[in-house]
Amino acid sequence: MHVGKLSEVYVKSTEDAPFWQPAPPATGEAYEQYGIKCKFGRFGSSSATYINRTTILCLTPNTREAPSDVSTETVEINVAMNGVDYNEDSGVTVVFTGTGQGMSIWVILMGTIIFALLIIAIVVFLFGL
Repeated sequence: MHVGKLSEVYVKSTEDAPFWQPAPPATGEAYEQYGIKCKFGRFGSSSATYINRTTILCLTPNTREAPSDVSTETVEINVAMNGVDYNEDSGVTVVFTGTGQGMSIWVILMGTIIFALLIIAIVVFLFGL
């Protein structure tokens, strides 16, 4: 899944642990939070659609992060049939891919050099007095 683009994700279950078709919620703004939801780790949650006993369709959420801030990240998908109580440890994951490069070797190298220079400066200051 690409960060910043909506994608469809089909979450499958087994016949032994099926999804159930929720009753239509009451209408009105106060009841909009109820219904099937999918949570994509730290990227947030979105509404979902019941397809059948073994399949739910989730849309990836809109994120506040720019694609350039994310390299590649794997997150777990959790489902809440009532919009509130998410299942734990679903074991279902999805990979979000952004345009970020992650930490390059130059950033790591420069950080190490600056840290070493700081240690040398502290030693010189303490023993130079």
